[in-house]
Amino acid sequence: MLDRALSTLELTALGVIYKRGPCLAHAVVTEFSASQTSAYRSGAGSIYPLLRRLTEAGLLSCEDKRYTISAAGLEALRTWVLPPLADSAGATTLDSLRSRTYFLKLLDKKDQVEFCRDAIEKLSETLTSCVTDVQRYRQAGDRYSELAMLGAVRETESRIAWLKEVLAAIETDQN
Repeated sequence: MLDRALSTLELTALGVIYKRGPCLAHAVVTEFSASQTSAYRSGAGSIYPLLRRLTEAGLLSCEDKRYTISAAGLEALRTWVLPPLADSAGATTLDSLRSRTYFLKLLDKKDQVEFCRDAIEKLSETLTSCVTDVQRYRQAGDRYSELAMLGAVRETESRIAWLKEVLAAIETDQN
């Protein structure tokens, strides 16, 4: 096992292998290189060593060059997706939330709903803080900081709206 917390990139790689089933490292590289998120557009130079580390840590197995998620890897992935979201930096960023959403099928419906509600709550707290900062910058006459922070307000509002859509879809899903 690793002596540190897994990174979002490592956890997403576990998730890609979970979703695809046994696959070659090239399939994981292809998945990352096609990402709309620049932070996930990792190439072979970073993915191959990452897969090797995850294999050495017992989170993946590799047979005939095909990677499979192990029980420990599946548990690490499930723990990452389970609510409540960590309060650490980046826990409610769009990319982290979207990455986790890809793997919500690991959870039962109750935990999926809790994931969405927890994320909406944390984002609402972030929104309140951003709105306060906009007002503070406006009062200080710092127009460009106000406008920059207004971008954070709009981005957070969009995340909340999206998560409400995810929550509604989960709640109406018959599966």
